[in-house]
Amino acid sequence: MTVITALVIGVVGGVMLIVAQYLRRRALRMTDRGVAGRVALHAEVMDTLDRDGWIASVKIYRKRTGAGLLEAHEAVSRIARDGTEE
Repeated sequence: MTVITALVIGVVGGVMLIVAQYLRRRALRMTDRGVAGRVALHAEVMDTLDRDGWIASVKIYRKRTGAGLLEAHEAVSRIARDGTEE
């Protein structure tokens, strides 16, 4: 019985850590949604794209927004193509 209880507590703790990470990333993205923040992010991504290339731009986007790799890649593609994130 003690082993099962410990296992359940471990699983619940792991799930809570995953949810906390997701919510933290979501909160970081939400704080960068303002117009001024978005313009600054786009300018930084475009500058990095011109100067250092695609991979560095995706890294900057991920760092600033907390987005995943695919989401950041798609956002940088949109920014490079037409200057908008959405």
